[in-house]
Amino acid sequence: MSFDLKIEEASNIQRRLRFTLDGAQVAQELDRAYSNLGRSARIPGFRPGKIPRNVLEQRFSKSVQGEVSQRLISQGWQQAVGDLEVAGEPAIEEQSELRRGEPFSFTIAVEVKPSIEVKDYTGLEVRYPVGSLNDDDVERAVKRRLQSQVKIEEVTDDRPVAGTDLVITELTLTDKDGNEIANEPGTMVNMQGERYYPGIESLLVGLKKDEEKRGSVTIGDSAIESLKNVEATARVKVIGIQAQVVPELNDELAAELKYEGGAAGMRNAIRAQLQEQVDETAKNQARANLLRVLVDANEFEVPSGMVNEQHQALLEELRIRRAYSGQDPRTMRLSDAEAADLRERATFAARASCILMSVAKKEGIEAQDADIQKKIQEIAELRGQAAEAIRGYLDRDDAMGTLKTRILEEKTLEWLMERSKLVEEKPGQGTAESAPAAEAEAEAEAAPKKKSTKKKKDE
Repeated sequence: MSFDLKIEEASNIQRRLRFTLDGAQVAQELDRAYSNLGRSARIPGFRPGKIPRNVLEQRFSKSVQGEVSQRLISQGWQQAVGDLEVAGEPAIEEQSELRRGEPFSFTIAVEVKPSIEVKDYTGLEVRYPVGSLNDDDVERAVKRRLQSQVKIEEVTDDRPVAGTDLVITELTLTDKDGNEIANEPGTMVNMQGERYYPGIESLLVGLKKDEEKRGSVTIGDSAIESLKNVEATARVKVIGIQAQVVPELNDELAAELKYEGGAAGMRNAIRAQLQEQVDETAKNQARANLLRVLVDANEFEVPSGMVNEQHQALLEELRIRRAYSGQDPRTMRLSDAEAADLRERATFAARASCILMSVAKKEGIEAQDADIQKKIQEIAELRGQAAEAIRGYLDRDDAMGTLKTRILEEKTLEWLMERSKLVEEKPGQGTAESAPAAEAEAEAEAAPKKKSTKKKKDE
């Protein structure tokens, strides 16, 4: 099937595709559709396959014309789309009526990626802040690492309940009408974050084993739906106390945690890990600032389809972050200011992507098969899965093209970084070229980033 196609440039990012199919081909398509229909249609009084064409047209002309029209439009679009860098969903603007022997025409409007000429993209001066690392940072990280090895020990002396203990408690709750709403002959209360009876901790602090206390409490955000925010009279008795003991750092513990060089070696390894994170943050800031310089220096219209795609990606990233922090991503609501900020970041990311792809094309930068395999391996290591499984996911979700684009953006950004003049600044030094911390962080998240894939020990 051969369409007559004319492409009009409505703007730098908009194309209008005008398709025409001659009457002879239209007749062939309608004849084929009615022939297929005649073999499957069932009409009382006619044998299958023997229904006259005029009867079929009287009964089914509207549905056949609609079906054939949609098929022709789809076929025309598929033939044309290969020559376009589409950046949004196509929209049908005009469509003629389908009649046998008459030409069929339709017009599709679509956004395309802009053709831009990036100006002066090498030798740029890029200022960025360099973070500092001190001994207190290292000690806090060491403490967090030790806290991950906390041990539970039974309290055998006569000391009272402390704010970090786990307390085995005999508990009863009575509502304001005197009805018993909870009776626990032995339940564990976490003094640092009780889930089932939050608020009961205030009665337990200071009690010793076998001591009891009565008092009024308000149960907070309980995991037990019927107890949420209930005011009650409580009776608690301490049956046992378990302390959460954080081990002290020594050579034996360091060896157990797979650090070489004892306690000193563990501190040095954690310091190196923190320094790597500080350095990577600084590099990401430099990348973001470089993109900001390029975006500010190159004005062009960006397709709404690209902005929408980046917006959806940022929303999904935000949902994942909130899920990791224990929030239900389905209940996520953005304020007007947050929504506007997200849209601005999406626009920035779309502009940056256009610039990077333009530079890549001009400089002959490509995403090779080896680059794709390396990225798949990095993703596999981060997720703890086999590379073959990751490739299967990408193929199944038709996401390999997106991954290839991401790799190409990363390679191009690194190419630009190597050809820029990077100027380090101490924290707080700030210049006109340096974005504020919040803005820079947002842009760094939106921009392509080269992440370290080394396996790190937990802090």
